[in-house]
Amino acid sequence: MNSPHPKRTLSSALVGVCALSLLGSSFMVPAQAADAPARDISVEAQQTAGIPGQYQASYSAKNNKMWVTGSFGPNMTVSSLARVNPETMKIEAVAELPTVRFGSGKSSGYSYMGVYGVAVDDANNKVWVTNTRNDSISVYDQDSMELVWTSYDYFATDTDVEHPRSIIIDNKRNKAYVTGRYNVWSIDLTSHEVKNLAIKPESDVRVLTMNPTIDETTGKLYVPERSSGTVQIVDLDTFSLESEFTVHADDPAADTLPSAVAIDHSLNEIFISSQGKDGANSGVTVYDLNTHEYKKSIPFGTRSLGIVNDEDRDLVYVADFGQGSVGVIDAAAGQLVAEVNTGDSKTNDLAMAADGSVFAVDKNTYKTGLSVPFALDFATGQNAPGTTTLSKGKQIDIEVNSFTRLTVDAKDATLPEAEKSTETTDGVTVTGVKAVQEGQALEFSGTGWTTEDGKGSVIVAKLDDGGVSVNEPVKNPVTGDPIKNKTVYGAVAADEQGNWTLTMPFPTQDNSSVEPQEWAAGTEHNVRFLTGSMAENDKRRAVGFKFTVAAPQAATPVSPKKIDPAQVDFQGYPELTKTTDQDFVTVSFKDVPESLMFQQEIMWVAEHGVAKGWPDNTYRPFENIERGAMAAYMYRLAGSPRYHAPEVSPFSDVSTDHPFYKEIAWLQQAGITTGWPDGTFRPGESINRDAMAAFFYRAAGSPDYTPSGDGAFKDVQSSTAFYKEISWLKDQGITTGWPDETFRPLTPIKRDAMAAFVYRYQDKLDVEASAK
Repeated sequence: MNSPHPKRTLSSALVGVCALSLLGSSFMVPAQAADAPARDISVEAQQTAGIPGQYQASYSAKNNKMWVTGSFGPNMTVSSLARVNPETMKIEAVAELPTVRFGSGKSSGYSYMGVYGVAVDDANNKVWVTNTRNDSISVYDQDSMELVWTSYDYFATDTDVEHPRSIIIDNKRNKAYVTGRYNVWSIDLTSHEVKNLAIKPESDVRVLTMNPTIDETTGKLYVPERSSGTVQIVDLDTFSLESEFTVHADDPAADTLPSAVAIDHSLNEIFISSQGKDGANSGVTVYDLNTHEYKKSIPFGTRSLGIVNDEDRDLVYVADFGQGSVGVIDAAAGQLVAEVNTGDSKTNDLAMAADGSVFAVDKNTYKTGLSVPFALDFATGQNAPGTTTLSKGKQIDIEVNSFTRLTVDAKDATLPEAEKSTETTDGVTVTGVKAVQEGQALEFSGTGWTTEDGKGSVIVAKLDDGGVSVNEPVKNPVTGDPIKNKTVYGAVAADEQGNWTLTMPFPTQDNSSVEPQEWAAGTEHNVRFLTGSMAENDKRRAVGFKFTVAAPQAATPVSPKKIDPAQVDFQGYPELTKTTDQDFVTVSFKDVPESLMFQQEIMWVAEHGVAKGWPDNTYRPFENIERGAMAAYMYRLAGSPRYHAPEVSPFSDVSTDHPFYKEIAWLQQAGITTGWPDGTFRPGESINRDAMAAFFYRAAGSPDYTPSGDGAFKDVQSSTAFYKEISWLKDQGITTGWPDETFRPLTPIKRDAMAAFVYRYQDKLDVEASAK
């Protein structure tokens, strides 16, 4: 691979053979102008088997390792964090992730604390991951893979983060930033304090923040927001929203769905990948870094997703989830130059190694039949390595995805040599091009420039007879001191033979006194090279050279090269690396002995996530259950469906920060409760047995039912409130009442009896009907 070409942000021009600094630090020498001719770019790719359910990758420059996350299947019974050699693609270690309880209600079981997003913190030798399905964040040690911290909390009534997706590390501010639903979160790398920043809280659709990037120059976080088609700009010093801009749509009738951001300071451009809709608007759009003004579109694929860029070489790489490929873009030319076929579909994420190679992970089926060590038995929570796993009640083949490694060789374009001319005066020469391309550096050379005593002369250059002044003084190439005369645009010391080469930046408002259009294409200019005052015994000379400004050479459209990766033999999975001894699954209550009535029922609701008890390891079976807690029971019994509670509470006495606000709002939305006529829910009140019967009846879908007989119980007649619901509860075998044939409808329910009702309810009915 070639070394990166020179950056545009050179601090000074170079002085031929003398290699001395010529110009002030404000001068820039562009290596290649925007829309310059596409370079000669060759791409090679290799592919091998990876891990199942690959999601994201992140590179550790400190350790030269690639970290890859994977979670396969809706139950997350196959998941791991893999440490990979980025050069050989060999999987060197796979983590045995913590086992946690999965889901709630009748269909609950066990899963791994599945990993999705990943970011490397080399400053602290850690790797951070998002546990998307568990609404948590975890941190592992890079060397040992030990779990050093997690926000996962089985007893939490609400989580700090919701559906966390991607994560990025900011060592300068000691923060990790997480994207997901409705927010961006800031997490302190040391204290793990979490702060949230709401994104478009007024939106009536699901807000989803995607793959962000940090502009260290300005201290801004650029966050694509999928639903609104915008990029949100966050001031990291204040952790507040600063501004936003809308992602350009080539087809205004279709969504853009922006997904990832890359920034190139040398080009002063932002690159946004967009998934688009049904192929429309898929690809990369380019914007001015300062103004966010749209500049161009580079269509690619059908669902462009992950993006990374090699700023040193002005290369951009974009993954396409729709058709399974990686696009290679010559960013300086603004052209797609190669497409690497990674599979039939689902190329998900990209990461770049220190050598400039790019690592692509996908979710496309590459192999089946490989025995995977990081698989779990859903029913028991025990490690169950093999080739299949449980998904939605059925055994399915574990699908292993692929790693693809790209290496790119970028050579400068071969251009016709510009026509040059030479001016000769008093035995010295000056050579330069007759037409300088607009925006390109001014390059000249000379011969014969010596002093009276045979040493190299010191030459200064002035543009347009001194009509152009520099903003920052040029430095004397011998002493390094600033030259006070600002009409000196360049200076160089010739060698002892009198030869020199001088490169000067193209004059702009940023570096000189020129006005707009003064140096536009078609204008004529001169440069005068002078000696006699900068070196002892030097001769007085004045050699002029005339030239014109030509329009920049436009990029020539190229057809992208199609690349199929070479297949590399799979090098196998290593043994599992244990990450923790913490127990996240065992349920026991010190106040629920085996002799306790309803002990079996209490343990069932606890083991199935319907009731969690308290962090002090108690269940408190004889306490009355409050209406708020009852809502939580019903929500979890329904399988804890994904639900985002409204910004305005449906009940006047339930604030949005109530511990069970989401569950109460869900209960109302599902039609299980209507509350009281005065608009209250009264969450702190104990729930009576008659109201509990109504809740269960409605949760079952309010089945068509007519009570038989005069009364279900002695104290429940046809005139009793909730008569039908209580009768239905009895006929279903969910309640038997007391031995004296009473139901006691106005008696508050205790937590042990509620466990019994829930256990019988789920045993008798298809409780999935309650997740309306």
